[in-house]
Amino acid sequence: MRKLILLFVLLLIFNNTQAQTQAEMNQAAAKGYYKADAELNKVYKILMSKLDENGKSLLIKAENDWIKYRESHCKFEASFYEGGSMQPMIYSSCLESVTMERIKELKEAIKEFGEY
Repeated sequence: MRKLILLFVLLLIFNNTQAQTQAEMNQAAAKGYYKADAELNKVYKILMSKLDENGKSLLIKAENDWIKYRESHCKFEASFYEGGSMQPMIYSSCLESVTMERIKELKEAIKEFGEY
């Protein structure tokens, strides 16, 4: 997973020619995560609208557990860069990557209802 995150970070650096300093790269990574999180919220709401009360309750529990996992996992990934100026970028990039995977999972669940 660390290799995947590092690859993602390198792609972010090369694709974002505007970001020249580490602070700018950290900000660009954070923006990438915020964009993914907004998409996740959109997909989550669509799925919630399709579920009955039991399904909604189960999804809320699953999502809360997933958020705890995401935070813990990405803190762990970023810990390898503890004290370094790129640690925030690694953390945000991990959050974005894990969030994008979750979006795929939720979209697959929505497909059960004939969408996506």
